[in-house]
Amino acid sequence: MPPLDDMLKNTIDVNGLAILLSQYLSALISNSGNQSSTTPAQMVLTTSNGTVTLTYTGGVRTNTKGVSVYLQIFENNNNFVFQFYFVGFDTTDDSYTTSQIELYASAYTVGSNPAPPPVDIYWYTDIIRIAYSNTSFTKTSDSYLFIVWLIQFQNVPPYAVLFIPIFQNNIGIAVGDFPDSISSYTVYFNNNNCNFQCGGNCPSGGLTGFVTSVQGNNIIMEFPVMVGLCGGVSTAEILICSNTLFGFPTNNGFTQSFTISTNFTTTLSPPVSGGTFYLGLATITVIFQTS
Repeated sequence: MPPLDDMLKNTIDVNGLAILLSQYLSALISNSGNQSSTTPAQMVLTTSNGTVTLTYTGGVRTNTKGVSVYLQIFENNNNFVFQFYFVGFDTTDDSYTTSQIELYASAYTVGSNPAPPPVDIYWYTDIIRIAYSNTSFTKTSDSYLFIVWLIQFQNVPPYAVLFIPIFQNNIGIAVGDFPDSISSYTVYFNNNNCNFQCGGNCPSGGLTGFVTSVQGNNIIMEFPVMVGLCGGVSTAEILICSNTLFGFPTNNGFTQSFTISTNFTTTLSPPVSGGTFYLGLATITVIFQTS
């Protein structure tokens, strides 16, 4: 891969990415949506004679056009970085000059139907434009064209890993549920009369819905969590426990590969000084700052 500093800057299609995020989180939270397989990725090149479309092939082949997608996840200063490399190629003898490139992608999750025999169920987003770049170059009939496009989610705290969309990729890695374990996101409220830890008996709630908005170049997703506290408290201390499972398909079905788990504690101030909570309400806000 080329050094990041040598890559041209793309423009994130904020509205398109917001739609993809909404479809992805909806499928992840409710295990519902589109079960029909969608094209994983495309690059659309604008030329003087129209457009040239590179469609996902999963690998580079001679005398053809296509796109491959590679996923890399690594930890950096206790946060995570998700890198998606979209590699477009044209190994035909076509020739053209471009003025713009658009990147389209689809994300997906996987769930497991526990009824025997277990069946993996995939949920797909639409294929949506997430970025574009104004650039000019010429492909000649006696040359091969390769385009490396990086979409990166950086400085992701562990408790926000679940919200990062996993684009369809060559290796088949996806976030999902498994017969013996599930991806989860639980918020516990300390009512001072419970075992305040992950898996404890404090009043708790999960993710059941969200609101998405676009403000400038940022995408804001808000996930409200509301639970009864079974007794009043003057301040509400919350504990966020997340468990994100990654896996990939094998001959024996979808197999769990690795897990990112974390917990995070904070205190919510009451809406009125000295007020008493009988109902706990926390809003988990995730902001995608695009650049």
